[in-house]
Amino acid sequence: MAENQSSTLKRLSDNFASLVVLQGINYLVPLIIFPYLVRVLGIDGFGLYSFIFYVVWIGVVISDYGFDLTATKLISLNTKNSAKTDEIFSSVLILKMFLSILFLGFLTILILTFDKFNKDYELYYLAFGFVIGQVLFPVWFYQGIEKMRYITILNAVAKIIFTLLIFIFVKSIDDLYLVFIFNGLGAIVAGGLALYIAISKFNISFKMQKLSTLIYYLKDGWYVFTSRVAVELYTSANIIILGFFVSNTVLGYFSIVEKIIRALGSILEPLTRATYPYLNKLFIESKKSFYKRNKQLALIIFAIMLPVTLLVNYFGYEILKLISGETPPQIMVELLFSFSFLLIFYQYGSQFTNMLVTLNETKLLNKIVVFAVMLNFIFAVPIIYFIGVKGFAWFCVFIGFFIAFTKGYFIYKFKSRDLWESH
Repeated sequence: MAENQSSTLKRLSDNFASLVVLQGINYLVPLIIFPYLVRVLGIDGFGLYSFIFYVVWIGVVISDYGFDLTATKLISLNTKNSAKTDEIFSSVLILKMFLSILFLGFLTILILTFDKFNKDYELYYLAFGFVIGQVLFPVWFYQGIEKMRYITILNAVAKIIFTLLIFIFVKSIDDLYLVFIFNGLGAIVAGGLALYIAISKFNISFKMQKLSTLIYYLKDGWYVFTSRVAVELYTSANIIILGFFVSNTVLGYFSIVEKIIRALGSILEPLTRATYPYLNKLFIESKKSFYKRNKQLALIIFAIMLPVTLLVNYFGYEILKLISGETPPQIMVELLFSFSFLLIFYQYGSQFTNMLVTLNETKLLNKIVVFAVMLNFIFAVPIIYFIGVKGFAWFCVFIGFFIAFTKGYFIYKFKSRDLWESH
């Protein structure tokens, strides 16, 4: 028993360490590139870059289909069944390819229909390379077999390629197209290598699957997919909606602040990702231990994120000056102050989502998120129009809190039910 616990701890520690390194790379690269792009592209150029990036990011979310949760769970529960693993791997890859093609068609319709998209159509197609890279990279497979080290190494390759090319070739707003080319190139190289290693080193056999099998995996991931799309629409579409009402300069301010909060809010992402496969298995073995470990995880998140929130509040002006390279306008400082309160419960969104998927409550997860996003869409435009961008920032914080609180409330109810049934 002690040996088994030691093995589990070693595996979790290795995965956590790998993801910490990965997250460190994910932080280091933006910390270097983010201020550089703001300065060479200018606030207007950075606003345009953010608008295009978030449009294409929707393609990443659609092609992902929530497989980072559903496929990870299925792979982790079938690691000893090679035939089933091959089926899951092949089905997910086929579906991701199909969904990315659907998004490309949707993107083309947008370009042909709206001047906002048509005037920079080349940039949207260049940015689509990033979607291709994400489709190729089977992150869900490596998480499921708990071999996160490969994710770390390959992502590091992609980030290093991207970073070096940006600094060498991007010198002004006229080079914006190169940012999207290099971003896509790095993602495609990493994705291609990850796919090759999965097939060659882990003996995965890619096989065409029956339509009924593909439909099964689509149905299995439907509620997670719609929940994930809703969340990303809530974040990404807010940038897009704002882009229709404010100048590229104001959009640039908002985008810079939003990127800072996303980066800081994801500090503990390695912890929730590394423990997810382990907690899936733990739930089957002991519901009591499952809830106990998640409670400990929630306390760790709070203990770390509360001081981070206070530090962002206190050093907000200095953070913005460091990134933008100039004295930040008052509106940026106020936006950062508003958004900083999102940090306290930001990571609970991931933890509680993981728990609801483990509990097979994806339908409830979907209802919570879709309802919150409907509220966002109903009130976003009136708030922007009548109150302005600062009021909209506070509204975004409220929606984030509502989603996390509602998930937590239902998890508490499920805990009482499950622990009562186990007696």
